[in-house]
Amino acid sequence: SSHLGSSNVHCSRFEPAASQQARCASNMAADEDASLVDGGDTDNGVAEATIESNTATMLSAFQAPNGEEPSTAVDEPSASAEAQIEDQTAQMLAAFSEAHEQVQAEQAQQDSGNAVDAQPEMANEDDASPRTDISNPTKQEVVPSGGKSATDSKGEDRLIKVKGLDKQQLCIDLLMVGCVQSFVDFFYITHRRSAPNDANPMEQDHKDVDIPEDTLMFLKETLEVAESARRASNYQHCFESYNTLAEYFEKVPDLKSAMYFYQRCADVAFEVNARESISKAFLNLGTCEEQGNNWQSAMQFHEKALHIATSADSLPLQIKAASRLTQVYQVLAENCGKEGRDREATELYERCKDCAQLSKDANLEGIACHKLGLSKYKTGHYDNAIELQKQYLDICRMHDDRVGESAARGALAQAYEAIGSTQEAIKQLENLLNVASEAGELKAQANACLNLGILYNGREDHEKSVELLEQHFDLARQIGDRKLIDSARVVLGMVRGNGKLKSYIDLVNNDLDKLLKWKSKRATLDT
Repeated sequence: SSHLGSSNVHCSRFEPAASQQARCASNMAADEDASLVDGGDTDNGVAEATIESNTATMLSAFQAPNGEEPSTAVDEPSASAEAQIEDQTAQMLAAFSEAHEQVQAEQAQQDSGNAVDAQPEMANEDDASPRTDISNPTKQEVVPSGGKSATDSKGEDRLIKVKGLDKQQLCIDLLMVGCVQSFVDFFYITHRRSAPNDANPMEQDHKDVDIPEDTLMFLKETLEVAESARRASNYQHCFESYNTLAEYFEKVPDLKSAMYFYQRCADVAFEVNARESISKAFLNLGTCEEQGNNWQSAMQFHEKALHIATSADSLPLQIKAASRLTQVYQVLAENCGKEGRDREATELYERCKDCAQLSKDANLEGIACHKLGLSKYKTGHYDNAIELQKQYLDICRMHDDRVGESAARGALAQAYEAIGSTQEAIKQLENLLNVASEAGELKAQANACLNLGILYNGREDHEKSVELLEQHFDLARQIGDRKLIDSARVVLGMVRGNGKLKSYIDLVNNDLDKLLKWKSKRATLDT
């Protein structure tokens, strides 16, 4: 510090300009020699102090005597002063670079020394141990146990600053290269507020979303590439870069960020009227809305994607959009059915069936026919319901889908029974019982036995009815559903009672002796 002070004293602004500049140059050289003599003893703080002192000297040399501003006229002395200032600036930068390299070298040497002396340090872990500086044997520093020296911490702080992985520095880097849109995108993604905590849903002070450093670098670099490609009119590369970011955030998952970049993809595609790319972007946006259970928004995006894909004559995108739209229509229709809006549900199921046909997926088409048939049955359109269930039955038999065939035959039996065609209903239920037995569907078998038993009871075929209802009761016990077991027991008892009702009435009216035996000894009514 005394050395730096002497240089500042001698460089007085009352001396002539030439002598001031010469003296300042010599002082700079002396400062540099002193820093080299000190070696490793000089750290970043000394280098910064040297830079500040030399800067003050340069400013004092540049000012005119008596505090006046320098003349605007360019003459030979001023030109030489500017040249000296440039030389001194270069020397200052070189000195700072040398100091930074010395810090890094000391850090590497100390790390290697720590590895060699690991066991002695562990033995004296609780004590403070003096450590001799490598570059200056006369200087010792006390290192606390489990801690780091001041030089180590300063060096690490300097290295962290050099890396510049914080959000602010990355934003500045984007602005420095002129990527304004990338800066906007980066700032939006990195400064979004996190979702409210479940424990405190009313909490207003939410923190920014925590994003790892690797993701920040990936985000910054990809945004820069995308904007550069957009300026160069390479829209395909720009679209792919934004799409890469969107797919990454969708996998994280961060649906809000993913949708932000999918919308960027759509904007880029709109600029060049790339209809397939627009359709793809809308399709991805709809998929993200599906994951967020926003079914109305998902429907709108998928409808746009399907319309654009159809106009662009892109069959793969058309099939994909139709498949996704079929699923969305089905979910919306089921929600309407639960809320009792049967007409709206039927309309959505009709649209679902149309999209299923566009998807070229027989399974989707069959399910759509079955769902629409059930909805038609619910609204009283039995003939339409029968036709739709027949279509579903044909598709299931074509693909050997036993489960689907059981569902189709059960729905057909209900529709035939509703229009009064009992014989056709019994036929479908008997086929259903056989198919369900082959498929191992216990519930389908139980429902078939129940419906068949009720139908035979209506035709006054009590023996057949009781046989089927007993089978229904056994299947209910195999399933293990307590409510179903209780219901099966009640139905079976009612049918058995109805079968013996005529004989009981005859007994009461005509045979008092048998009635007393039945009452007292529980003798069968047939004996």
